[in-house]
Amino acid sequence: MTAPPPAPTAVSGPSRADRPLTGLKQNSIGAAGIVFFIIAAAAPLTVVIALFPVIVNAGNGIGIAGAFLAVALVLLLFSVGYVAMSRHVTNAGAFYSYVTLGLGRPLGLGSASLAIFGYNAIQLGLYGGIGYYAHELVLDELHIDLPWWVFAFMALAACLALGLNRVHAGAVFLGVLLTLETAVIGVLDVAILVNSRTPVSDFSFEPFAPSTVFAGSVGVALMFAHASFIGFEGSAIYGEEARDPKRTVPRATYIAVVFMGVFYAITAWLMVNSLGVDNAVHVANKESGDLVFAVSGSVLGGWATLAFRVLIISSMFAAIVTFHNNVARYLFSLGRQGALPTALGRCHPTKHSPSAACVVQTVMVGLVVALFAAFGLDSYTALFTWMTGIGAMSIILLQFIASVAVFVFFRRSTLDKRVWNTVTAPLLGIAGLLPILYYALDGVDVLLGTDGWLAVLLVGLMVLSLLGGTVWGLGARRWKPAMYARLMTEVGDRD
Repeated sequence: MTAPPPAPTAVSGPSRADRPLTGLKQNSIGAAGIVFFIIAAAAPLTVVIALFPVIVNAGNGIGIAGAFLAVALVLLLFSVGYVAMSRHVTNAGAFYSYVTLGLGRPLGLGSASLAIFGYNAIQLGLYGGIGYYAHELVLDELHIDLPWWVFAFMALAACLALGLNRVHAGAVFLGVLLTLETAVIGVLDVAILVNSRTPVSDFSFEPFAPSTVFAGSVGVALMFAHASFIGFEGSAIYGEEARDPKRTVPRATYIAVVFMGVFYAITAWLMVNSLGVDNAVHVANKESGDLVFAVSGSVLGGWATLAFRVLIISSMFAAIVTFHNNVARYLFSLGRQGALPTALGRCHPTKHSPSAACVVQTVMVGLVVALFAAFGLDSYTALFTWMTGIGAMSIILLQFIASVAVFVFFRRSTLDKRVWNTVTAPLLGIAGLLPILYYALDGVDVLLGTDGWLAVLLVGLMVLSLLGGTVWGLGARRWKPAMYARLMTEVGDRD
């Protein structure tokens, strides 16, 4: 019987000279570019327009602002161990690499499979959302009635073009889009301070009081608040392409989490006060998905509604590009090590982008979009709601597994002796993520917007993706020992 290979360690792989077509373009993105990718994935304008009303209506009401700060604190604690790990793993594997080093190759492959499933699901949902909002905008403004899937496939083609053209081009493009959507939310915040019917002197800080934050359906609030940050963990994916990754990745991660937490909390606090703390929940119930449009119309005028309708499309597209990059780099990392077809681990000869993985990822989501269109399923209530919901749940589960992996990794190694970074903060992160994961599983019908057999099917697919990758890893250990031994040794780590 073949002896099992030694446990994987974070070691450097072959030099770029030895693997000219299997190395991503190094030193091609800085901290600012990674921050753009992270925040673009979270799609701030989409969060404000689509999720704020849900949290107020079905969650903890006016405690929405405090919910964002609570989740930001949990994710900052998670980030401490996560970025400590990033100093020792600088490749495109991210969760896959971390879980492999901490909990072993089989569960590492399972986590990679779960990450691919989760990010693909979120991206699919965003294609449904962009199809819905673009269709409504073109119909209302230009009186042209095109099917939603036309806009979805246009976005698909544009996303592939950016993905093939290397990460730097995508970062510049996302920087422009992100600046626009952040600016329009900032304008709304200032307009509330200047034009709100409630004087600033009467603004209440009750939305931050613990008794308010943890009132009502706090589980729903925490669940959707967490979904508003999804994408920040993707910072580690760009370690191989970053300039000075051992500093750039941690810096970008912290900046993104703090920025989003504060930005969401302030905007939510201002909106609640503009409506009146005693009246906000009633108005949110009445306006539902048009809540932000109602607020913007009252403090900015009708032009703001049109601006929001245009920019939510660009916001979703920016997120699509980021999740496309995330999935492509997971496929690339697995292909480079032989866990998936090796063609996926090949780079473009001049752009040094993961070209084969970009194409495969595009085909994967394109086929599912085509199926939804062929069966006449609604782009918003079906594709957007179902897919983003199950994708968010997948990432919550993935973060929890990664938290455990980071803690175990530092217990087994002597690479980092800092107690706060490798023991205390990771344990607090695990403790914070556990209730969010529980609420997500317990409130699956709210998160997915459906129940019954369909909810069971979607959750089953999530679990199957994790178990399938893990079983593949266990099988590879027995039947493909050479490939199994290479896992986490040829990953493109940089010194």
